[in-house]
Amino acid sequence: MSKQAGPEATTLARPASGPLLPGEFLLHDGTPALIWPLLPTDAGTLRDIFRRLSPESRQHRFLQSLDHLDDSMIRRLVDTVDGERHIALVLIPLPSGGEEGPAGVAHLLQYPDDPATADVAVTVVDDWQGRGAGTALLSALMRQRPAAVTRLRTLVAADNRPSLAMLASAGRVSSGPAEGGVLDLTVELPAATRTRSAGQEAADFWTQGALTFIDQMYVLPQMPRAGLIPAVERYLAFVQQMVEMNRDLTATWVGAASALSHAVW
Repeated sequence: MSKQAGPEATTLARPASGPLLPGEFLLHDGTPALIWPLLPTDAGTLRDIFRRLSPESRQHRFLQSLDHLDDSMIRRLVDTVDGERHIALVLIPLPSGGEEGPAGVAHLLQYPDDPATADVAVTVVDDWQGRGAGTALLSALMRQRPAAVTRLRTLVAADNRPSLAMLASAGRVSSGPAEGGVLDLTVELPAATRTRSAGQEAADFWTQGALTFIDQMYVLPQMPRAGLIPAVERYLAFVQQMVEMNRDLTATWVGAASALSHAVW
């Protein structure tokens, strides 16, 4: 499958080497990536990810053959995200060439009639499967899950071995016999830990910095750049690029960026 991003895809170039930015982590192949919250305005991002899925990946994700995501499905995937009972995250790889857009999305939805249980779904475009993107998204969801959630319950195609292995890494898995090639899977989760790493503290620091920069965007082009350490200079460029990609969504993006510290790998 070719690496073609849709018109809504984010394209972020990144130096081939150098220290990671706050919030970045490395995929299995060494590619830096970021995880941040899915926004209510990200319908285009979901459509782009869906377009880049093979028919087999679409079948595994939705357990049916789909040619497109209709408006009602998009609303279910986006409009109900509240960051509490319905958490959704997007993974953005940052390859040195900058040719990739969003590569994966993950949802966790707490059952209203059983707060201890949540459904989970992780989708990664074919070109980025097998590099640890799905595991990174699931791990970020587990760190942000509601405190009451102690188990996952979800439907998984019996032949979807990568998803089965990914879920097994999250906790103790059990299921009944497959029906129609689909397993009703339950994952008993270990107790949540809320310890904060140095990386998370750094992500908080830079989030506050981003808020200041964006509130005072007219100042940023005038800031002296001589003598800045490379990591800070790259971060300023990254923030400015994000703002310029869609100025109308700047305030929303920064509000959601406060969750970045919880999603840091």
